[in-house]
Amino acid sequence: MIVVPAAVPRTAPALQRPIDASRRPPVLAGLTIETLPPGAHIEQRPSAGAESVTVVLAGCLAAAGRILGPGEALHHAPGSVCRLTALRGAPTAILTVQPVGAEESVDIPSQRRSSSERMAWRRVAVTSMTLAAGEGHELLRYPASDAFIVVMSGTGVLLGEYGEVSLFPGDLAYVRAGERHGLRAGPQGPVTALLGRVGCPDPPTDHLADSDRPRPCRSH
Repeated sequence: MIVVPAAVPRTAPALQRPIDASRRPPVLAGLTIETLPPGAHIEQRPSAGAESVTVVLAGCLAAAGRILGPGEALHHAPGSVCRLTALRGAPTAILTVQPVGAEESVDIPSQRRSSSERMAWRRVAVTSMTLAAGEGHELLRYPASDAFIVVMSGTGVLLGEYGEVSLFPGDLAYVRAGERHGLRAGPQGPVTALLGRVGCPDPPTDHLADSDRPRPCRSH
């Protein structure tokens, strides 16, 4: 388990690579967090053999003809190029998730196939979740998928096999496949966190009840 305090920069422009696959092996994805000044333009360039995902952590982002707010994600197909624009107002913080170890040649199914077949290149799932004060979930373990948590607001407690770690806004935790982990809100108020999973679409070994499942963010 890797905990990165203050992974989300507070000023713009700023760039951090809290999870660098070349320096922290073995992980299934590299994570980059960037804070853009209002009106900034950047291009997202996934590799030929892997998707990437852009997730808004704060502010608003214009991309692919849509306006994305905090907790919303945009998946980029392998080899695609997408222009991102930070809207005017407050700085915009974005998380980029780039899976590693993908083959450089990917067969993307034709548009005539089913939606699930067309999305076969996706290896990243992203959800957002809000827990009331003191509320939490049991420890989960994904046998073949890495997981990550970014606290967007409030304070929480990261639950793990080796104890508990307090998390504050902007903190990031990365959990390798097979490690048990969970999240609990602090006693003072709710916590909102971004939850991600990278790798095989395997179910956790400990299941959440349907009524306790995180609310999925809107992906485009």
